[in-house]
Order: sequence, then structure tokens, then C-alpha cells
Amino acid sequence: MKRRDFIKVSSFATIGIGLGINSVFASDSKKDILPKKSTRVVVIGGGFGGSTAAKNIKMLDPKIEVVLIDQNDIFYSCPMSNHVIVGMSHIKEIAFKYDNLQKKYGIKFLKKEVIEIDGNSKKVFFADGYLSYDMLVVSPGIGFKYDDNIGYTKDVPKILPHAWKAGEQTLKLNSMLKELPKGGSVLLRVPKAPYRCPPGPYERASLIAWYLKKFKPGSKLIVIDANEDIASKTKLFKAAFSELYSGVLEYIPDVEVQGIDANKKYIKTSKGDFTADVINYVPDQKANESAFKFGLVPEGKLWAFVDAWTLESTQIKDVYVIGDSANRGSFGTVPHSGYIANSMGKVAADAVIAKLKGIKSPRPFMINTCYSMVSDEEAIWIATVYEYDDVKNLTVQVGNAGGIPEKRGKIDKEHQYSWANAIWSDTFM
Repeated sequence: MKRRDFIKVSSFATIGIGLGINSVFASDSKKDILPKKSTRVVVIGGGFGGSTAAKNIKMLDPKIEVVLIDQNDIFYSCPMSNHVIVGMSHIKEIAFKYDNLQKKYGIKFLKKEVIEIDGNSKKVFFADGYLSYDMLVVSPGIGFKYDDNIGYTKDVPKILPHAWKAGEQTLKLNSMLKELPKGGSVLLRVPKAPYRCPPGPYERASLIAWYLKKFKPGSKLIVIDANEDIASKTKLFKAAFSELYSGVLEYIPDVEVQGIDANKKYIKTSKGDFTADVINYVPDQKANESAFKFGLVPEGKLWAFVDAWTLESTQIKDVYVIGDSANRGSFGTVPHSGYIANSMGKVAADAVIAKLKGIKSPRPFMINTCYSMVSDEEAIWIATVYEYDDVKNLTVQVGNAGGIPEKRGKIDKEHQYSWANAIWSDTFM
């Protein structure tokens, strides 16, 4: 038996994959907690990718039993979470349960921790039993790079929150900003690309600067960026920084972090040393640890590789990997984003149904749209269309399909709320 086909995994809070204490072989004796009576597709991990895949598989073929598994029964949306950080929205407004997927589509939901998967016997194991599947979709979410050499350990986010997974960390950063004294200082670190949601750090910078300007006079935000320039909507964010937040926001590109002392709130970099009252340190990123432990990430790589047409894992047969953990270079030129995870869920759903029927799946087609608030009144956006290219064998941008505005606008603020409601509805409703 190959390691990649029978993997024991450790604890993952995001998607409900927990620590297996017993031997992987001991799991074979456990009970079948939900005996399979018909064709079954299991989806591990909710959110934009997993929930969309589960919903669309059930819509395409209602006879298929679809089981969605997540440790948490509430999903917190990263899109719009920057609003919560600065008090524009409440955390409840970005919280979603899986109830509607169960009631409306007949999807079965299990709030459980997955201990291990066996690609040979096609079983997903829990502490109290196992679940058999015909096809498996895994939506692991994003993972973070910890680096002892610079002092960024797993304990650092408890002191210097990243808030790059919405929920508890979102509220922590919100609380820290509220407690910031007038005239205080905030430092935001932008991770090296690729990372989840390219415009996200710059929207956050804009909104924190707005918050400081309005509620904490005399305060300053310093943005240190690991990239050579603003990674998305560059011209629009630069205009917002200079025109709206001169004297409040200082942007420093191409910064290499060399050391971190979380307790002293101190960061040593290639551009000098920084301290601040509040540090929002967003680390560099990779596939979620679950993708590594399940054997979905090739040795020496940081992301899960997939087939460019179907999104089936290159490592384990009949397992499809979607969302932030999937390697973009193996299937296309799309960014890591919630909207792309939603598109990937649909592509994977088509591929799963097609394989079960023994036919070829439709040509992959994806859309990415992203709105970013730059103040309490104005927003900017970008939209891109992607389709599979037979020459490149990748899903790439379709010519000039899509667009980006010339300047920020008040109407785009209203469009942002419509955009968010649309993607939430398409995923969870």
C-alpha cells in the first residue's frame, strides 16, 4: 500500500480534520456510521469550494447521496470580513450555516473530525467509525508558512493576529483596533504572492486607514509589503492611498521580514525595524496542512496538484481538490479567492458526475469577480473570465473578457453588497 493512498492526518481546525491516535489499520474494525445504499459523493470541507461542489453535484443528479463534512457548523466568509474588522458590519452578517443545503437539496451534513482517508478502500475515517464513498472532493482551505528562523511560530497569531481566516481572529483584530489609543500606530504586513485574495490586504489597509482617520485621530498605519508593488488593482489602490489617506497611511514595498518578537511587538526587516501598538501580520501561505497529510501535495511542493481539466488529484485517484490549496500552475492562471473556489466547485461537480456516468466532463470555465472598499463610501472592483485553452492545456483568461474601472466610485459600494449576497446565495442558499 502506498503512503499517498492511506494517510493518517493530524489536527486541522479549519475543515474538521483531527488527530488520529490509533493505528491507521485499527480503523478498519470501526463501524460504518452511515452505510452506503447508493452512489455516494463525500465532500470534506465546507466554505465556498466544498459547499458549492456539494450543492451542484446534488442539483446535477438528485439520486446521488451527497455527504458534506466539516468540523464547524458555521462558516465565516473572508469576503466582507474586512468590514467587520473596522466595525462597518457585524460578524453575524458573514456567518453561514449549512442548514439550507440540507433542507433544500437533501445534502447530508456531518459535523465531525476526519481522522484519515483510505484511497484504496475509498473510506473516510472518524474517531467513532468510517464512511464509504465512490468519489471524494476535498476543499482544504488555505495554510500558513511558519518559520522558526524569523520567529514566526504557531503561537505568534495569538498575539499578532493575521485575521486571514474569518471568525475568531477577525474579532480579535477588531477588538485591538477599538482599544488602540488616539495617536497610536498600526502595522499591516502583506504576504508574498501567491496568497488567498490578492486585493484583500490592500482593502484592509484602506479600511484601517479610514478607521484611524475617523476614530483615532493622530494615528498612523504602516503597510510593509513582501511584494515589489501592490499585487492587485494597483493603480486604483495607489490613488486611494495617496488621495484619501495622505499622512495616515505609509506604504513600503519589497520588504523582507528578518525577525519577529511578538511579545515586544517588534519586526526586523530589510527596510528597517518596526514596532507598533497593533500588528496585523499576514504570513506567507501554502496549502492547508490537511492537503499535505492526505498525500495530495507532491513531495517538495507547497500546493496540491490537480488535473487541469477535471481538478482530480494527480496523487490519488477519484479525489478532487478545490479551493485555496490547489496549485494554480497545474490547472490555470486564476488567483486564490472565494469566487474562484466557487467556480472550482462547479467544475469539480461536472467532472464527478461525468466520471460516474463514464463520459467526458464539460470544458472548464471560471469567473473571478472581486470588490474592494477603499473608504466607507467608495469601492473598486475587478472581473475576469477564464476558460480552458487547448494549446496551453490550462484554464486561462479569455482575451479582454472582464474589466476594471478607471476610478473608485460610490455606486460600486452598493454593487459590492450585491456581489457578496450573490456569491453567498450561490454557495449556501
